[in-house]
Amino acid sequence: MVPSPVPGEVIARRYRLLNRQDSAPWLTRWTADNLSTGRHTTLTLVHVDSIHARDPSPDAVRRFCESARTSSVGRVRVVDPSTTAPYVAVVGDYAAPSTHRDETGREKPSAAKVLGLTAVAAAFLAVLGGGGWLVSTSIAGGDYGDVRGAVAVPTLPTAQVQPVAAAPVDTPILPSGAEIWSAVRAPDNAADATRAVDADPSTSWSTDLYRAPFGDTDNGIGVVVAFADAVDLTTVWVATPQPGAVVEIRTPPEPDGTLASTQLLGAGTLGAGATDITVDAPTGLRAVLIWVAELAPSGTQFVADLAEIGFTGR
Repeated sequence: MVPSPVPGEVIARRYRLLNRQDSAPWLTRWTADNLSTGRHTTLTLVHVDSIHARDPSPDAVRRFCESARTSSVGRVRVVDPSTTAPYVAVVGDYAAPSTHRDETGREKPSAAKVLGLTAVAAAFLAVLGGGGWLVSTSIAGGDYGDVRGAVAVPTLPTAQVQPVAAAPVDTPILPSGAEIWSAVRAPDNAADATRAVDADPSTSWSTDLYRAPFGDTDNGIGVVVAFADAVDLTTVWVATPQPGAVVEIRTPPEPDGTLASTQLLGAGTLGAGATDITVDAPTGLRAVLIWVAELAPSGTQFVADLAEIGFTGR
């Protein structure tokens, strides 16, 4: 089973996933940060299995991509599928609505642009077939001013409308730096520490090769990741090409301290791809320790390889 996309994940080395928007069962739509331009956009990810389930032909993915590229009304861009597998990624022709309070006054996308994306959705339907399978607003959905479709929304009496406090929303937390730490050994590949937090899964930090998987608590090694501001951490995700390592999420060590000076916040065994680890962290953290407590087997030796570490919080 392929892991689902997670906030903070980088698609095609260019689009960092931020917030998941309303999505259909067969696709996910995200607000994404274009790392090349620094602007937000809407990124729609369609799993190739969903395409083949409705179009069993060998060239189903190619026909799907061509349908999006040749839409006569909507201007969208299909990212090279070889860089987004197992998904086909479609980038909208407008910047995604901002989630920041200081940007709420910006102009919303025009109805013409929304209709453009709706036309693309219709083109997808023509390619894949399936009658009512494709809901056009699944591609172009969101809050777009007066564009509401033909659905009538009932109006409640004023007396029945009660103010509701907004629920906390988890958002990606960007790290400001990283370094390798161990109280009992020289740091392995210390110069590569930032590769684990550089938003590029093709680069990584790894331990040296060992004859044993550590085996005792203090004998491990880890990455201390710093944040520019105090954060309220809720989840840490770790991507690795070498599954099997046991990772603990801890508070940062005290200066010249041992592992005993840290507090365990959460733990997990890394699987292939990205693994989410829920943490019970104190508020106001300025750094966190990703501690490799046990190495993964690699042939007759043992190693841990952290391709990317991501964080979400409130």
